Amino acid sequence: MTKKYNPIKRLNFVLIASICIGEALIMFFLPSFGELSHLGSLVLDVILLTLITIPVVKWAVTKPMKKYLDDLVFAQRTIVVREDQMLTALNALAKAKDNETGSHIIRTQKYVGLLANRLKNMGHYSQTLTEEHIERLIKVAPLHDLGKVGIPDHILNKEGRFTAEEKELMNSHPLIGESILAASQSEDQEMELISTAIKVAGYHHEKWDGSGYPRNLRGEDIPIEARIMTVADVYDALISDRPYKKGWTIEEAYVEIINNSGTAYDPIVVQAFIAERQNFEDIAKQDQ
Repeated sequence: MTKKYNPIKRLNFVLIASICIGEALIMFFLPSFGELSHLGSLVLDVILLTLITIPVVKWAVTKPMKKYLDDLVFAQRTIVVREDQMLTALNALAKAKDNETGSHIIRTQKYVGLLANRLKNMGHYSQTLTEEHIERLIKVAPLHDLGKVGIPDHILNKEGRFTAEEKELMNSHPLIGESILAASQSEDQEMELISTAIKVAGYHHEKWDGSGYPRNLRGEDIPIEARIMTVADVYDALISDRPYKKGWTIEEAYVEIINNSGTAYDPIVVQAFIAERQNFEDIAKQDQ
């Protein structure tokens, strides 16, 4: 196993070694300068030590540090490219068995962005909901139902009520999606994009009161990313036409979500939803 380069330890070692060696050389050569005052000896000591230390540090630390930083930047860019490529492939996989339209995906991503930014501006989950993390959350939003690739078409497309067995199978899709995403993780490095997608896909059917699935989590045990996704996804599902139902009005969907605050949905996320009502309506009406 290759030992990781530690620039701080190297710098400390080089500084200590160069100072010790420099002082030894100065003590050896100092008598050749003749009798000097205390101040003169001090000044000469500083000058000689500087002349010895700076070239050593530049040779032993600065050049390796530059290479280390260049390699780090390259590695970060490689990870970003790899994540984007993987995201594209996973999105294609999700769409292969998803009955939702491209418009639904775009709207849901916009809703997720509105809720996440509103929560951040309200001062909630500010350490988690950074600009970078919100961007990741928006990117992975289309993967929330990735697990449906493991559900048979006759169940996905069924217009009537599910049997108990069909419902159990349908309710397994969050775990299927989570497993697919977990398998796509790098073995030696956790990718934050995929980690965020796992939280969305695996937990977006949990409910605030613990009555959701697949783990019956409650409250803040449910990742905030999933709590945001839930409200965004349910809102768009309610107002959208489906083969088996006519879409609700915006007002009906709004009332439904508010009435289930504290039971199905995180009350704080619902507050953000209320604050963003007009923006939600504007996005919904663009496709009507």
